[in-house]
Amino acid sequence: MTQGGLDEPAIEWWGRAGDEAVRRSAFKEAAAHLGKAIELADKLTASAGTPPSDASGSNRLRLQTSLGNALIWAKGHQAPETSAAFARARELASREENASERFSAYYGLWVGHHTRCEPDPQREIAELFLREATARPDCSEALVAHRISGQTRFYFGDFAGAHDHYQRTVELYDQARHRDFANWFGQDPRAAAEIIDAVTLWVLGRVDEALRLADRALTDAESAVHAPTMAYALQFAALLGLVRCDPETAASYSQALADIASRYELPAWLAGIAVFFQGWAKSSDGAEKSSLAEMRRGIGMYREQGMVYLVPSLEVALAEAESEAGALETDAGLRRLEDALAELERTEQRWYEAEIHRIRAEILLKRDPANTAAAEQSLQAAIAVAQWQKACSFELRAALSLAKLYRAANRDADAHAVLAPAVEGFPPTQQFPELTEAQALLSALTP
Repeated sequence: MTQGGLDEPAIEWWGRAGDEAVRRSAFKEAAAHLGKAIELADKLTASAGTPPSDASGSNRLRLQTSLGNALIWAKGHQAPETSAAFARARELASREENASERFSAYYGLWVGHHTRCEPDPQREIAELFLREATARPDCSEALVAHRISGQTRFYFGDFAGAHDHYQRTVELYDQARHRDFANWFGQDPRAAAEIIDAVTLWVLGRVDEALRLADRALTDAESAVHAPTMAYALQFAALLGLVRCDPETAASYSQALADIASRYELPAWLAGIAVFFQGWAKSSDGAEKSSLAEMRRGIGMYREQGMVYLVPSLEVALAEAESEAGALETDAGLRRLEDALAELERTEQRWYEAEIHRIRAEILLKRDPANTAAAEQSLQAAIAVAQWQKACSFELRAALSLAKLYRAANRDADAHAVLAPAVEGFPPTQQFPELTEAQALLSALTP
């Protein structure tokens, strides 16, 4: 096909073969085919000695964005090859009037910055994408711009702002118009927005809404018939299980995640986070040594792939598990949390900041129950962060811990003062045990 001066038909053939492989979720094969098409296209342009025609330039740009999207799932969002492919796509798009290809390049660059936890570049590209997409009448890609704006806000701990953007993503979604977007923007945008919005709603205290939305997201992910979308939904469904302290849910979804990652040869970080969630689920059953080893192995696999996003939640869960395993492990857990707080300041990834402070307090009390001052300070920090972020579930957890600490010190008035605001107005639910416990304690504290 590539011999005898047949370069142009060969470019078209390799490009089509690559696109077909993407649709089969055969991403390594797709990247190889698209790379061959690009190699031939560049060779043809160089031999011609003149700038490519409009049609050739547009086709070359499309091949480049297709390659970037294949590399997301062949190598990983954060891989240097993926970012380089999208940077080249952005360069090519600057010479074209094709906004769709430019927006695909924006997405690829944004997701690399996001997963590597580079705060300023991810914010800048999210704002640029949203500004350009919303300025165009009836722009198909506007829902993707809202989705990544939501995820950027989530990253920085702006949960209310994140929810607004996720909601707008779902409102704009039209299945006929956007069904193929999974192949151009990482995942199906509706299912992706729904599953992380479920986590967002849970943090905001809207627990029952969150659980219903998580179920709907998984259903929509399955109907998308796109392996990475299903993997993404399972990853965040397992994360929601971890955040809720629900090991059974985390175990179930992480096993399904591991299966799909293996079946479609998806990047190793997905297998790593699945291993971590499975180890965490086992830790609740008392299998401390094996579960700690599994969690450490999982987080190591995840980090080895260059992934930094979500690491704070994993480090907190591991530190908490370590604190259950004895004095030496407790000290290791505290060091782990100190490192997590230092990394947070560097990356500005603040969505789990309140929980880092709360778990640090719990571990400090476990190590030295008589020394309450440092724990009190950490719990006050957790409450302050949660209130600023409107993270009602995190606030209630921290307030409950601090109220119990005050009550043990016969400071009932202080306990009531810290707990009452967290309980007041919290939406009723049977799916948040801390709320039931907080209400019971508040009743006991009320004269």
